[in-house]
Amino acid sequence: MAALMAALSAGAARAESVPSAMYSLVPTTISASSRTLPGEFRESRLSSERSLLLSPGFQWLTTTQLSRTRHDQPFPVRTQSLSLSSGPRIALGATELALPFDAGRDNHSLSAESSWTSSAPRMTVALGPHDRIRLEARISTRNDALSTRRKRSASISWRHQFNERWALTTGVRQDSDYEVAAITNSAEAYASVDATLLGGWRWSLASQLSNANYGSAMPADTVRRDRSASLSLSTRYPLYGGWWVSGELATRQTWSDTERPLLNQSGGLKLFRNF
Repeated sequence: MAALMAALSAGAARAESVPSAMYSLVPTTISASSRTLPGEFRESRLSSERSLLLSPGFQWLTTTQLSRTRHDQPFPVRTQSLSLSSGPRIALGATELALPFDAGRDNHSLSAESSWTSSAPRMTVALGPHDRIRLEARISTRNDALSTRRKRSASISWRHQFNERWALTTGVRQDSDYEVAAITNSAEAYASVDATLLGGWRWSLASQLSNANYGSAMPADTVRRDRSASLSLSTRYPLYGGWWVSGELATRQTWSDTERPLLNQSGGLKLFRNF
């Protein structure tokens, strides 16, 4: 009898220890940020991220975000957005698979509310200690009171890590956008050089070439073609108490079949903190 009771006690102890070993809830990461361009633009974001480790190599990620945007030029426009992303991430040797499902709702001051859903499976394969390839596909749908918009995209990218400080990323992306009778097909190629310097400075120099065709479901309608090239330089620096400051300078040149060339230049600073 004593032996039986000891065996039952040992089994119960093992059963109680399994959940703590298998299920591990990582503390929630909360971050807040704000961007302001006096007299023109203001944006505030609050986001949280939580990870649940179900078993070795298998975790469930959930991210929520609340944002508010205000444009003052040429007239005041306000937008509020709430989004949720949740799905598993699976690691199988050198391959990592993520299957997130996203949903959200936007409220515009000049139009009715709109809701959207999307699925974006992606696979990352490590080719070695310094090289990774990522394949990603996305299907999304946005609904409002007047129309339904569907978008599909596929991309492939390669990242090479030269050392602990320098890395190169390059890739291509194909998009198709359908809204009522309008159809947009675009393709782009991009590349970036990322650096982590002394003192925690992080720098990124990125470039992009894109080509877009705007048409409709009617074959007789005119198709407009746009080409663009962009270059941006961004940086991020850690401050005290978990605060970060970041900045970006960007320029974009667009050529169109129906309009004059357009040059757009922008820059901004952002202060944020991870709680």
